Amino acid sequence: MPTILIDPKDFSELIGSPVDQSKFLEQMDLAKAELKGVDEEGRWRVELNDTNRPDLWSAEGIARQLRAAHGRRRDYPFFQSAPAAEIRVDAALQNIRPYVAAFVVRGLTVTEASLVQMIQTQEKLAENFGRKRKDVAIGVYNLQKITFPIHYRAVDPKEHSYVPLGFEESMTLAEILERHPKGIEYRGTLAGKGQVPLLLDDAGMTLSMPPIINSRELGEVVSGDSDLFVEATGTDIHNVVLALNIMACDMADRGGRINRVKTVYPFDTPLGRGVDVPFWMDKSLTIPLKEFTRLLGVPVKSSEVDNVLECYGCDVRVEGETVVVKPPPTRADYLHPVDVVEDFAIARGYETFVPRMPRDFSIGRSDPLSVIEYKVRDHMIGLGYEETISNIFVAKHQLLEKMNLDDQPVVEVSNVMNENYAVLRNSVLPALLQIESRSGTAAYPHRLFEAGEVAIFDRSAPHGSRTELHLGALVVRREATLSEIHADLEFLFHQLGLVLKLKEVEHPAYLPGRVAQVLAGEQPVGLLGETHPEVLDRWEIGMPVAAFEVNLGALLSLP
Repeated sequence: MPTILIDPKDFSELIGSPVDQSKFLEQMDLAKAELKGVDEEGRWRVELNDTNRPDLWSAEGIARQLRAAHGRRRDYPFFQSAPAAEIRVDAALQNIRPYVAAFVVRGLTVTEASLVQMIQTQEKLAENFGRKRKDVAIGVYNLQKITFPIHYRAVDPKEHSYVPLGFEESMTLAEILERHPKGIEYRGTLAGKGQVPLLLDDAGMTLSMPPIINSRELGEVVSGDSDLFVEATGTDIHNVVLALNIMACDMADRGGRINRVKTVYPFDTPLGRGVDVPFWMDKSLTIPLKEFTRLLGVPVKSSEVDNVLECYGCDVRVEGETVVVKPPPTRADYLHPVDVVEDFAIARGYETFVPRMPRDFSIGRSDPLSVIEYKVRDHMIGLGYEETISNIFVAKHQLLEKMNLDDQPVVEVSNVMNENYAVLRNSVLPALLQIESRSGTAAYPHRLFEAGEVAIFDRSAPHGSRTELHLGALVVRREATLSEIHADLEFLFHQLGLVLKLKEVEHPAYLPGRVAQVLAGEQPVGLLGETHPEVLDRWEIGMPVAAFEVNLGALLSLP
């Protein structure tokens, strides 16, 4: 989850009244946040628990939510204003990095505190919401040095050069991708492209090579600046617009005057060929009033919905027995009536609902799969393995590239906020290897296991996937071999009353000739083998690894 640092003094100025730590703690539920401590400079370390609310990933965003709760909402009339400048897009960018948008802010007094917050917000939006700049990357520039219109072009990386931030010398775009730290870190976003994006002003001055690095001349903002140009580029126009809506409202809350910028596209986009940003994307939902009562279990009146959600930053219109709820322009997370009801419950306060005991009681018993899971855990611990528990949401490259596997269907999250949680894992072994990659300083041997759920892509299943319970284990030491991990798995099968058989197969994640399919009652249930050196290199593991993974659910059908 994103974690941000907040200066208490700066936050009090954003709220408009003094806020101490205890008062801040009392209101954290409204922002779905937790205070995780104070750093050495006295700043609050705040963890945000909702990846669907990037508007809260800043001191300004949290302050905006708390002000609304106290009846001090601010309007943002610039969403209806005429654009003051223009960006012109090269048609060649449609298949490279097609979308760009921007706004202008004037009269903003950039202080050390506000600059730190602005950079923090920019980085959180680009890294988490923008999936490490793949979907969204943001640049901020000194407006006074820019000549409009702005040109967004596709260029040969060897034919253009500029001085990037952090360097004194001019470099070609190709050199930046090879030598600059940001170029090395983010060049994967432009991999396989013969041309790269470039932002230029009308005088030919370079703003940046999105999404890599700004130019030193135009892209270095310092304390004391007042007029700024803020742009975002990306592969998803809705995310680009939302990120800029958030940045614009944050800067307006600090006293800046926002002017819209029009982007003119030579190709069709989901928002048209001319897009004025900031752009209010209407995410209104119409909900029957009875849904609030049904989901919350208490009578809810339309007047209460109106008052409570207005104080949560939404616009509410009552139409008979339904309510139309429009979220603020910094939010795009309303997908279902449940989202609105949840906001109502948060804003009203969970403590206002009277707890109620269940009306029906029944005698339960352990699920057979849980029984075998508990047995397996006990036996693995008895064999000297340490148990791990990992997140079922992982990065896609952990399941494929790092496991030496070709691209294949996996269960993906449709509205990804963080690429580290972009897919559901289809194997527990990558999680074990990730833990091992961080354990190189611990004394060997390492013996790790996990019994956890995985999601297997299956078009024939009701929801396009099926859930399985897998057991994965690995042994890491210089002498780790197939024989050792085989002996442990055979003991485990014996304790479960099963006969283990092996069948030689080939698998890219394991060494050829040192991998076998695990059979139980002639039924394939998993794999066992010595991990391929290429896999170990990709995980940066310096010791041999022997591993197995079996589907525990498949064992239930066996006698």
